[in-house]
Amino acid sequence: MTLEDLGKFRGSKIAGNFSPLGDANKGKGPLDPQEEYIFELVDGDSKPMKSGQSAEDKAAGKEPVKKMNAALTWKEVNSGILVFQHLQIETLSWGKGPSDPFRSKVLKFMEDIGIPAPKDVLPAWGNVFIKTMKIRARVVQSTRGGNPVPDEYIFKEGSFRAYKV
Repeated sequence: MTLEDLGKFRGSKIAGNFSPLGDANKGKGPLDPQEEYIFELVDGDSKPMKSGQSAEDKAAGKEPVKKMNAALTWKEVNSGILVFQHLQIETLSWGKGPSDPFRSKVLKFMEDIGIPAPKDVLPAWGNVFIKTMKIRARVVQSTRGGNPVPDEYIFKEGSFRAYKV
């Protein structure tokens, strides 16, 4: 399956401002960052997003490179609270092992939830991100400019686990 195949899932909101998710989460109550929750994938898409840019390139007026990202919207199964996640999937780094800080976040995510990520083999993304799949994870409140944003959450890095019934 190709990146284009992943693009068949539509509707994820990608922006620096996650307010559409915050609006959807209003009145559903807060999630506790100390608790682990079960999340179901409700929407996935592959979209090009601007990647980071060096100060030199920015000063030279160069346009940021766009890289393919998986844009995922997860729903906490009990409260219905939505959490957005994006993972860079175009270029992957396997690093020197699972604890290498340069290892791609998407590979760490896959291993955390029990999906093997063989070295130097591009995953079939359509078989990795499947609507209705479930994971266990913790969340933290989203911030903007250092201030907490009500009703918006992001996943706590490294908190992913496989969901087992």
